[in-house]
Amino acid sequence: MLRQFHVVAIPIRIVVNSFGDHDPNGMMYVLKENEATVKQQVEDNPLTPVDLIQPLTIRANVGDKVEIVFENQLPFNTSMHIQKADYSVHTSDGAFVGNNVNTTIAPSETIIYKWHIHQEGIHIFTDLGNTLASEEGSNLHGLFGTLIAEAKGSSWTDPVTGEPLKSGLYADIHHPILPSFREYAWFFHDEMAIVDKDGQPPINPMTNEPDSTHTISYRAEPARNRVRLIMEGVVCPGCEGEEVHHDSWPFGDPATPILMAYVGDPVKIRLIHGGVKETHVFHYHVHQWFLDLNDPDSDIIDSQSISPQTAFTISPLYGAGSLQGAFGDVIIHCHLYPHFDEGMWGMQRIFNTLQDGTQTYPNGEPILALQPLPDRTPPPLPTPDRPGFPNFIPGILGQKAPRPPLGIIGGRDPTQLELDQFAPNARPGAVFVNPCTEETPEREFNIVGIQMPIEYNREGWHDPEGRLYVLAEDEEAILSGEKPPEPLTIRANAGECIRINFTNKFPEFIGGNAFQVLTRTYEASTHIHFVKFDVLVSDGANVGWNYDSSCLNGETIRFQWYADVELGSAFFHDHLFANSQQQHGVFATITIEPKGSIFLSPQT
Repeated sequence: MLRQFHVVAIPIRIVVNSFGDHDPNGMMYVLKENEATVKQQVEDNPLTPVDLIQPLTIRANVGDKVEIVFENQLPFNTSMHIQKADYSVHTSDGAFVGNNVNTTIAPSETIIYKWHIHQEGIHIFTDLGNTLASEEGSNLHGLFGTLIAEAKGSSWTDPVTGEPLKSGLYADIHHPILPSFREYAWFFHDEMAIVDKDGQPPINPMTNEPDSTHTISYRAEPARNRVRLIMEGVVCPGCEGEEVHHDSWPFGDPATPILMAYVGDPVKIRLIHGGVKETHVFHYHVHQWFLDLNDPDSDIIDSQSISPQTAFTISPLYGAGSLQGAFGDVIIHCHLYPHFDEGMWGMQRIFNTLQDGTQTYPNGEPILALQPLPDRTPPPLPTPDRPGFPNFIPGILGQKAPRPPLGIIGGRDPTQLELDQFAPNARPGAVFVNPCTEETPEREFNIVGIQMPIEYNREGWHDPEGRLYVLAEDEEAILSGEKPPEPLTIRANAGECIRINFTNKFPEFIGGNAFQVLTRTYEASTHIHFVKFDVLVSDGANVGWNYDSSCLNGETIRFQWYADVELGSAFFHDHLFANSQQQHGVFATITIEPKGSIFLSPQT
């Protein structure tokens, strides 16, 4: 089949969030048919994100021939160079190499590129007319996109309207034989040259220093803006710090991507690095996938390092919500924490009730319709007794999310709306979904977060504010020096249900010295990778419209993890103040051994 697209490279202001942070020198590929609308919307909304401002994502089927009429409206030579597709290097390379014909084009010129698509997956295209990696280059300002090749015979529709789709980051993919799935294009890229609404470099209010901005699909939600609202007393009295800026209860939803799905929907995230400079780490809470999607014996992972100009397909096992059928807001972020702090995060939002466009979020914003996949049973409609996520959670707008029911020992009683949403086998730490049964073997750990000096060598080099997880039974011996501090390592077996009782004894402040700015660290958690859990109550995070599943100093919170298979080492750490605490030692691991293993001391 021949597919034809008329693509234009245009200069455009790219506004990355609702605070007016923007790249005044942005540029993008856009379909000619959308050009006038895009330019008009940007003119009408100079400091507000515009939906049509997104990396161009087009689709074709394996075996298709694609013809691109490409037009250059930029003030320098530019092009469209595609990876993986077949083409004539003399006519369609989008480059000027050796003795070949120059297939970049000058301003106001037009060229036709012809591509033949022969393999399924991600085909990145970028500009090779201006390859500078500086702020004078085209890439830093957004000139990249992708063609996604679907299996032969596939079609694609808009997940909101159900209508056929010409282009877009998100699509539902259908096939006569294969199951339908949700597809999301997710672009990591380099730091765009962002200025604030006043045209000045953005300043981090915590340090009074210029701040970087790391973007996803031309969007960024850095901590600095939301923290400033707290500092100015606009929202969230008493809040402070890192994790609260992911909380939708005080701030509303982020400008960064929110990937909508129903529980169990098959999912493919097309992960693309459109930049040319920096590596990122894509970390997807709750979900895991095979390192090699075509090899079920390959490693299971939940984080993927990605270098510039490369791409991966993330296809989570069991679909949205994983084995346990979790629903709620699942954060996705760069696991390089400075990038995370500088805006590189978004969410997958998993609904447990049907969204037909008539529902609203707790702040009154409309919930977009989400068409059920045609070969799956739709979820139930919301009812007053069971309104579905997030409308059973008793949060207060402008304040932090509430703590989870049955979570904090001595905490509040659940509301009737929460009780009506409980899983039949609800228990602390697994309230809304619980993959463990009465027959599942259990293992319980009492973990305490403490502060003490950690000495690193015989020369006396030490961290006077070392922080670490310890077993409650070892706390006194470690604090007294009878037992040396070490990263906590616990073990369990595949097939076991793991009960965690975490007590926060970290001081409320850290720093105020030559090594660290004085930082309030008033809550903490144990966020776990790989194992299965209820994201609403055991994520150890404060994300979206979820609960804040952490505890204050002196409190104990109960989590539940389920290890369905042998996993090796699974990292856990604090997700509330990771930038402040993790380098002081707040990290640990649980190793999931084969079913039936026993653990012996090598000394005794």
